[in-house]
Amino acid sequence: MHDDEIRSRSYYQRRAGLYDWANRLAALLRGTSGRTERLKAIARLRLNPADRVLEVASGTGTNLLLMQAAAPAAGCFVGLDISRAMLSRCRAKPHRTTPPLSLVEGEAAHLPFADRVFDAVLHHGGFAEFGDKRRALAEIARVARHGARIVICDVGVPADRRLPLISRLLLRTQQVYDQPPPLDLLPPAARDVQLTWIGGGAWYLMDFSNGAE
Repeated sequence: MHDDEIRSRSYYQRRAGLYDWANRLAALLRGTSGRTERLKAIARLRLNPADRVLEVASGTGTNLLLMQAAAPAAGCFVGLDISRAMLSRCRAKPHRTTPPLSLVEGEAAHLPFADRVFDAVLHHGGFAEFGDKRRALAEIARVARHGARIVICDVGVPADRRLPLISRLLLRTQQVYDQPPPLDLLPPAARDVQLTWIGGGAWYLMDFSNGAE
């Protein structure tokens, strides 16, 4: 396991109990609704009935709950996270019984799934902390079928426009916001790549289709 993943696991093990509260507070400080921003990312997955959906770094399961509600006819949802404590918080939440939900402990750069098994893959928050970002994206593409929708969201600010005060403050106080969207790390199979900004301009939303290499 990469040193960054070891640090992330330790961090989220300690932070699991406060994670949901901290996310809500961060969204309020940015002047946005965390739920609304998450739903924007989920909408880009274009979920269909019977789809098999993977969330990488699923945390306490907030997005899994929203996806279950948005696509009640999906085939299944799988949440993967590096922190056992975060997965425990997820299990404690009142999930729907259908579509079925499975939770897996693991890391993004070594996904424990076969090739081409998911119809959609979501990652929402934490990409900047991955030790091997290129491999994580390659793994996400590997487990997604041809034509699958892949959505990657994380903190960051655009470099081509004037930033609002909150974004300038985030850049000064949290170095992680200075990392650009990983467009240069996308696998060769990425097709129809789109990049937009959400979260009051402090999060990027990158989505693409998984083509054949």
